[in-house]
Amino acid sequence: MRTFPRALCAFVLTLAPAIAGAAEIRGDYVEARNADVFTGPCFSNAEVFIYGKQAVMAWKVNEGRWNGVDLAGLCVAAAVEGNTTFSEDDPDKAQAVVIVDSRADQRQREALLNMARTLGGRRLATVVSVKTARMQLKLEEHAGKTESAHAAHGMPQAPRATFWAAGLAQIVTRPLDERDHLCGNETVAYSPLSSAVDVKPAFTLGHRFQGEGLDTRWDDPNCRSSFVGHFAY
Repeated sequence: MRTFPRALCAFVLTLAPAIAGAAEIRGDYVEARNADVFTGPCFSNAEVFIYGKQAVMAWKVNEGRWNGVDLAGLCVAAAVEGNTTFSEDDPDKAQAVVIVDSRADQRQREALLNMARTLGGRRLATVVSVKTARMQLKLEEHAGKTESAHAAHGMPQAPRATFWAAGLAQIVTRPLDERDHLCGNETVAYSPLSSAVDVKPAFTLGHRFQGEGLDTRWDDPNCRSSFVGHFAY
């Protein structure tokens, strides 16, 4: 029976979780919906079952492959409409329009669509239309993270984000600050719609979907309704 040095065994056991947990694809993520995601209970209770059933989700791949297809530098997005506020909805009744980067070839388009449906989960099970558009998603770290916590009331500080899919959808955000400290009991009221993300809430300067396929369009700026961060899968 062959034996191995204890030091080697310990090294292998230490390395194994890191290998198992290594992400094959990673990038930036932004989401906006038509209800505050960072808010006090008085606000969220007033909006539930009335608002918060429409959202735009967008992913930009910085590095990695999906199903063996290199997607580095490409974007994919989804405009989603649920049957009520996303925290209370039936995800299987949601409908989505997926927007795929026009720079992608056929294999990349198929991989981007599959990636969006996987990360978006059941709410992207029913894709009513797939659009192609010029797309851009940019995250920008900001000076606000070096400001005192008191000045911003300790608000979460996400990067600035800009996303657009030409003629179809747009999200523009800024970090939360003292202007967004309204009741003093603010917290993250909802979970992001995408899995495998690490995000913080942000203030939405612009959020719209102007495409076709959902029998509705929306334009819902100036609220605390965005998540900004990264994904890894």
